[in-house]
Amino acid sequence: MPQNTSPTPDGPTAAPSPWLFGDSKAQRYATRRLMLTWPCYALADLILCLAAVFGYLEPWKAGVQIAYHTLGLATFYWLLRSGRFEQDAEPTLAYPQVLFGCSAVVLSYGLDHAASASALQMLPLILVFDLQRLSMRQLVTAMVGTPIALCAILLGSWLLAPDLIVGRRELLDLLATCILLPALGIIAKDVRDLRQRQLDQRVELQRTLKQLQELSIHDSLTTLYNRQYMLDLLDSEMKRQKRNGRPFSLALLDIDQFKQVNDRFGHAVGDKVLSEFARLANEAIGAADTLARWGGEEFLLLMPEHDPAQSLKTLEAIRDAVARHDWSRLHEGLQVSYSAGITQQRAKDELKDALERADRGLRLANQQGKAQLVIVEAGE
Repeated sequence: MPQNTSPTPDGPTAAPSPWLFGDSKAQRYATRRLMLTWPCYALADLILCLAAVFGYLEPWKAGVQIAYHTLGLATFYWLLRSGRFEQDAEPTLAYPQVLFGCSAVVLSYGLDHAASASALQMLPLILVFDLQRLSMRQLVTAMVGTPIALCAILLGSWLLAPDLIVGRRELLDLLATCILLPALGIIAKDVRDLRQRQLDQRVELQRTLKQLQELSIHDSLTTLYNRQYMLDLLDSEMKRQKRNGRPFSLALLDIDQFKQVNDRFGHAVGDKVLSEFARLANEAIGAADTLARWGGEEFLLLMPEHDPAQSLKTLEAIRDAVARHDWSRLHEGLQVSYSAGITQQRAKDELKDALERADRGLRLANQQGKAQLVIVEAGE
């Protein structure tokens, strides 16, 4: 699978290794987040080893905890690398990882009360990575469930071996944890809400930018492309023509006697005529053709790789669609037709020459009456 690279001052930098992080973007993100927790567990394991070496902790208890950490992290890594959870709402398995961290602290607390303070101090460090990614229900479960489990262990230990419990210290450590975890939950909720607002703002910004882009290239009345965007398309078509030498055709369309429509039926009806004509014409042209509002009641039609005969058929299809349409629905007595000048752009022509020929053809069509289509060849 090809790797994405991004240029740097020292040359291209390879994307993260797919062998270690996974092939897909979701896998790479999830595994890298998991690896951020590894140093915390490694530090905890180092402390456990030192405690065993110096006699503060029985070696088998340290071994059980280190094995539990190693097995859990390896299992999460395998699950994330398998790609089974890429389509889930939370593909990083944040909630299971939080529960695993809580269970690791509970295990440490249950194995050795002498290390209770250290275990409880590790809890916030483990939880902080993914708290902001949890739902409110998951957050409450982790924040409430963990202290309950710790209290149950302390109570059970006191009932089974009360002489091993240093009452006040144990209770103070546990009380501090019970206060700290809800505080962490409140902070996590604020962080999550802030993150959600940022995501919402980003989505809204993207939507606004898309709307602005659409407005910048479309005519607000007809929703067709506007004149400036059509000029950009024509420039691109000219460049394409220079590469492959294939001609294209242009047609300048004009609604017949549109001023009389405005004068007789009003400008509101005139706007509806423009909008409806644009829809009919746009539906009648080919998939590769592009229609734009050129100005007023004029429209420009770009027909790539069309000769004049093919262009004439397209314009006749538009004329038939306009003639069949029931314009009386807009206003009783309303009838609409259009005329057009058609020309072909050749590789040796300037674009302004083709536009002038199309305009000349339109003037000739208007002189001949309504619903006329006139072809002006290059050189005429």
